[in-house]
Amino acid sequence: MRKILAFVLLLCGISAGAQNFSGTFDQVKTLKVSGKTIKSAGEITFTAPDQLAMLYTKPDGDFFIIDGDLIRMDMKGVQADVDTKTNKTVALQRNALIYSCLGQYEKIAKEMDADCTVSAGKNGGKHVELKVRKASPKGYSGVILEYNKAGLIQSLTLEEFGGISTEYVLHVK
Repeated sequence: MRKILAFVLLLCGISAGAQNFSGTFDQVKTLKVSGKTIKSAGEITFTAPDQLAMLYTKPDGDFFIIDGDLIRMDMKGVQADVDTKTNKTVALQRNALIYSCLGQYEKIAKEMDADCTVSAGKNGGKHVELKVRKASPKGYSGVILEYNKAGLIQSLTLEEFGGISTEYVLHVK
């Protein structure tokens, strides 16, 4: 079923000129107050302009799917469908993920009211850091992105105001 979902997403959202990719990911969520880390992994498929499927193999069965403005998820057996047109907090998460995959970090910076610093990354790629100008009770305080020479995203770190940091390392082709 999960592979069918990813395949359908690939077919639905193909857009000329944008980068599409698939591969695997490793995720590490760090709770800074306790130092606890939660590790996950899975398969990822991105089809521009706004289709993203993260199908977890650890824990098996979890998924996080962006289908345009709709987010569908099952995390630890809790399922939800969220319309990002009516939920601003989840819209920020959706946009951070989609714009990161598209290499449109300037859009994330604008939406977050963040300063954006771009520097040379590994092997001819780009290193991007976004830091929010004003603290907020919800959302991200910062985003760190790494792109390879071809412009494909290699890693994404989302830092929340509440002290949670989630790093995704992508192995994409």
